[in-house]
Amino acid sequence: MFSRRLRASFNAFAIAAFLAISGLAIGAEPCRPGNQTLFFAPHPLLEARMPAGFSDSLLAQLRDPARELGYCVESVTDPRTLLDTAKYGDMLYLQPSVRDEGAGAASLIVATLRVRELARGKLAEAVSRPLVSLRFSPAEASSLANVLGKKIAENLRSQYVADLLLRSHPAGATVRTASGLEGSTPVEWVMPMGSFEVTLAKPGYLDIVRQVELNSPGQHTYELQLVKRRFYHSRFIYPALGAGVISLAAFALENHYYSAYQGLGAADGKAHPEKFGDEFHAAKNYERLGFTALGMAWLNLALCFTF
Repeated sequence: MFSRRLRASFNAFAIAAFLAISGLAIGAEPCRPGNQTLFFAPHPLLEARMPAGFSDSLLAQLRDPARELGYCVESVTDPRTLLDTAKYGDMLYLQPSVRDEGAGAASLIVATLRVRELARGKLAEAVSRPLVSLRFSPAEASSLANVLGKKIAENLRSQYVADLLLRSHPAGATVRTASGLEGSTPVEWVMPMGSFEVTLAKPGYLDIVRQVELNSPGQHTYELQLVKRRFYHSRFIYPALGAGVISLAAFALENHYYSAYQGLGAADGKAHPEKFGDEFHAAKNYERLGFTALGMAWLNLALCFTF
């Protein structure tokens, strides 16, 4: 009896643990290609003045809309860990806090700035011109996480996000970014502002690498003209030319040694008989090299029309 209960308890614990681990794995959705990290660092006053768990609730409300805007929200407890601006400089830092307004009222203040600006001590300036400022009364505090999350997403959309439209002529080119974004032209992406490279590739056309600058919100359109690939654009053109040069040089040397062989007379044959063999073998060796290099030149030239 006791053993049966113990076994049932163990099974229940195992199932609960599996579900918990599965839930964590599902909830921890990885950052999508092309997304930037948005560091979420609530001010200590937020937890002190707002209901328990407010920061966690706000973070949960913010994750999905931020992801749609091209941001992956990551919670940070110590901002000093971000001050390696070579790595994080272009990332956004978001700090929600509370400010007293007197007469029992308060405001939720959300300061947003780049990590490089945080490293330069510009947090106070960002607080003075917040991304969101939401005045509330104590009775409203428990229901504000959802409202504040929507407000943050709306203002991120209007101030830090751009719409990128890429067209190619002809259409149907594959577009890739170093961060992993991929699509086929015409393609439209909602992306955090910034600078990055895109590569366009289409069979039969030269690849295009273009620097994209999204330095303001709103619509950004890039029209890219693809150029047909000619045989001389192929990477095989240089081996073809090199093999051709070697072939010409080999045939020239073959002619030189063959002429020297033919020019030897009877006296040379008696005095230096080895000269006949040396000149003849040198001529034949250069002849073989010439035909081999010529074959390689033609092979690479044929490949130029395919690759």
